[in-house]
Amino acid sequence: MTSLLLGELAALAASVCFTFGPTLFTLAGREVGSLTTNRLRLLLGALYFGIIHWLVYGTPIPHARPDAAAYMLGSGIIGLALSDAFLFEAFVLIGPRLALLVLNLSPALATAMAWVWLGERLSIAQMAAIAVVLGGVSWVVLERQTPDEEGRRPHRHNIRGLTFALVAALVSAVSILLSKMGLNTGLSTLSGATLRMFGGMLALWAWTLLAGKARPTLAAFRRHTRALRIVAVAVLIGPVLGMSLGLFAIKTIPVGIATTLSALPPILLLPVGHWLFHERITARAIVGTVIATAGVVWLLI
Repeated sequence: MTSLLLGELAALAASVCFTFGPTLFTLAGREVGSLTTNRLRLLLGALYFGIIHWLVYGTPIPHARPDAAAYMLGSGIIGLALSDAFLFEAFVLIGPRLALLVLNLSPALATAMAWVWLGERLSIAQMAAIAVVLGGVSWVVLERQTPDEEGRRPHRHNIRGLTFALVAALVSAVSILLSKMGLNTGLSTLSGATLRMFGGMLALWAWTLLAGKARPTLAAFRRHTRALRIVAVAVLIGPVLGMSLGLFAIKTIPVGIATTLSALPPILLLPVGHWLFHERITARAIVGTVIATAGVVWLLI
């Protein structure tokens, strides 16, 4: 198996992890709130990575070159803490579908940045396949929403919400680029993922402590042990396994291909939403899925 195909399969596997992980986080968030869930997500993620790294390398904190550590910690700070903060606010202001549509610009932005700063070149066929994948995902995400069960209308477009979503996409692209630069120093995927998670956790929990939210966060999970169990499993699937696979893909194959193949959760969430949350799958969603799948196959051949 070639390294290119191995990296592409890793990116696809990361998409699967980023589908089921957030699904479990959604279930937990309904009990304790999304912000509280996110705080515990990064705390447990750092704990898991520390234990795994200790078992593999004999130390919970990776020994890395200063530049590699700076790249990965910076990637975690802006990718796992800052980007999510802007994205969650965009969810509130313009709704998740439009916010995710704007976030789909991240692979294109990351591709352009990798082209300029890392010299990664993609063929015309590869860029066309990326456009097909993102077009199919965007077609699904942009589908018109209907009122929910309580009769509330979808969010209207507003400049502030769109700006927050665009900043989230830009910051996410920069985070991906920093991860690639850190891994290019020879840092292992596990060490890079550990440093990235520690960066995000330290940034978010520094803010949590300053805001006086640490005790209420831990108390919420003491009261809701079911949510704690769900998050504990979800962290293993998403932040641990999914991020490790995603970073391996970024290290192995061009950034544009890795980020595109990792951007499929809106498509993969369709059957999950149908079976678990009883959401209706429309003809438009099916067409978008077919388009995105065709683009993925095109990238893989």
